[in-house]
Amino acid sequence: MATYRLFLLLPFALLLAASPGVWAQAAKTPPAPAREPDPLKVRFETQDVANFWRAFDADAAGAPGNAFATLYWQPATPGTRILLEKNGLPNADSLRAVVRRRRADYLRIRAGSEQIASAVPACRATYLALKNLYPAATFPPVIFGVGTFGVGGNAQAVGLLLSTEMNAPADMAPLAAHEAVHLQQNIPYKYRILLEQCLIEGGADFVAELISGRIGKTEPYEYARGREKQLWQEFTRDQNLGENDSFANWLYGGERPAGRPADLGYYIGYQICKAYYTRAADKRRAVHDILNIADCRQFLQQSHYADQFR
Repeated sequence: MATYRLFLLLPFALLLAASPGVWAQAAKTPPAPAREPDPLKVRFETQDVANFWRAFDADAAGAPGNAFATLYWQPATPGTRILLEKNGLPNADSLRAVVRRRRADYLRIRAGSEQIASAVPACRATYLALKNLYPAATFPPVIFGVGTFGVGGNAQAVGLLLSTEMNAPADMAPLAAHEAVHLQQNIPYKYRILLEQCLIEGGADFVAELISGRIGKTEPYEYARGREKQLWQEFTRDQNLGENDSFANWLYGGERPAGRPADLGYYIGYQICKAYYTRAADKRRAVHDILNIADCRQFLQQSHYADQFR
């Protein structure tokens, strides 16, 4: 069974600050842009998506050389370059090979990808809502790109990276909200255990739902319906798993029993944060607390989520 060291699960931007060698390309990335406190001034960059489809058409037409290198990879923003690397692509030749092999898949999502600018107003609305709930919020640029169906979205120092081959325009707002919430979180790894990571992911889902109206990935929540007590009992057994243990039953994939979806830890963390928020008289203060959990065990106690199962 695969094992996951907790430090590998940290948001990439935090890893980058602590471990400069995590990605070979990291040293080539320009300094992170200043975060924007005004949601109305946040930049949403869509040019990389247009460039991808120019390259796609040029390659299909038999252009000499590698059109994906000259039209997409080389002029890509630093954010899209990171997105491509996180898809496991070392160079433009590897990208071209995947696109040619999965041409039918790209044609299927093309219309939505090319209409990605239509998602910007809804994404910006979620940032306005977050600013209202959490006035300290600041926002990086949002960079839309096209990858190889491997990474849907990621929060990076250079901005929020969102993949248009995996997310239709109508689905971008909850994803952008989730990743933007991650960038506001200030949650130290005091114990370096599963509970902390679930509160980070579930807290991002909970606040993202508050500001966008829905959760991006619903499978864990659908599976949990009617199994709440059973899952809590299982999680109680596993919550103190540490950096040398497998998180596969709860987070990020790996070997799981048949029929058990990935990322049930998102559901657990969400429910704990929801219980805390529901009990709070001051909702804005509750959002602040969720984004700044200093002690995950204490936060769990204060939420009183487990009380219903006793």
